[in-house]
Amino acid sequence: MAVAEWTPIEDYKGWTSPDGNFFIGGDMEINFDVFSNKNGVNGTTLPTRDNRGLTNTQIGDDSRFLLRTDWRNTRDDGSFVTARADSLLKTNGQLEMDDTYFAFGVQDSWMFQIGRYEAMDLFPLGKDVAVFYAAGSDGIGQGVYYYMAKEARGRSGKAGQARIATKMSNWTAEVSTVYGDTLEVLSGSDIYLDDKNRITSKNNSFMVRPVINYLSDTGFLSVSFGGEAELNNDSVTIADSNNNRRYDLANRYGLAATATLNFGDLIWHNSFAHQDAKELWKAETFNSNIEYGRFGLGGSFAKNKHIDKGKEDTKSYVLYTAYTVPVLNFDNAEVTFALSHSKTDNAYGVKNNDEETTAFRTRFNYYF
Repeated sequence: MAVAEWTPIEDYKGWTSPDGNFFIGGDMEINFDVFSNKNGVNGTTLPTRDNRGLTNTQIGDDSRFLLRTDWRNTRDDGSFVTARADSLLKTNGQLEMDDTYFAFGVQDSWMFQIGRYEAMDLFPLGKDVAVFYAAGSDGIGQGVYYYMAKEARGRSGKAGQARIATKMSNWTAEVSTVYGDTLEVLSGSDIYLDDKNRITSKNNSFMVRPVINYLSDTGFLSVSFGGEAELNNDSVTIADSNNNRRYDLANRYGLAATATLNFGDLIWHNSFAHQDAKELWKAETFNSNIEYGRFGLGGSFAKNKHIDKGKEDTKSYVLYTAYTVPVLNFDNAEVTFALSHSKTDNAYGVKNNDEETTAFRTRFNYYF
């Protein structure tokens, strides 16, 4: 659900102390991926006569182990203080932090939060176990940008975060911020793209992201509206594909809306997002997906209209599906089979620079 988190999300099979103030749990996630890309190498090299039409196939693994710890104290009047620390150990040897924050407020009334977290979701993708974008990503700096109004949502990179949220009847509203170094916040999350990191952050970014959500009494309808904007005009720049010219990326804003219908066994999400980066592009993304028990199916369409008259408009789509089954009927162990296919026309704004990407992922999860 796309509302502010008022209580710990105990979607793990962990242990809670007798007084309810401490929770520890986590999960092991093992991924086996087969990734095929046609036209270009690893999604970043523009096609030439030598590589046009060639297919590059990779086998990969981006598995990780997550340990979640929650602390919480609540009074009879509903006031609370809470903290969370998530350790993320990846199988490539890297140790990172996921959610790490401190928060306080009054239950179902207001909350202040600071640290590392994810704000309200304005672009839910459902069972997005495998979503790989041809020549692009969901971050800036690739051949096509699937904008989803999550640049200031958080939980990425070195940037700091803070938000205040309030709840009244069926309405939840929040204003979340991201500040400091937004380089990793803006870069794409597609692990199979060799991001050349042409984005430069001056460590003085300040982004604001207000969101409002309405949830019906029955839970059948959830509607969210929001936007995000960079308030510091001298914070982020990006170079073109040849690194010959730098553009002001700070002068941008985005808007998004999403509606979710919950039929009980079936959940249907529909989302639209628009971004205007004054010196670079206008980006639009639409997604529709369903979740039916263990099954998920969805699709996204993206269009980037380049400001530079020498570049073609870029269009792209991705279709994805996933199905989860328990392992030997254990309720805390499962395997998910996921497939996605994507095609991008005029990647990087270059005419006829078309790419196709197909990916298959097998994911094993063990919750404890």
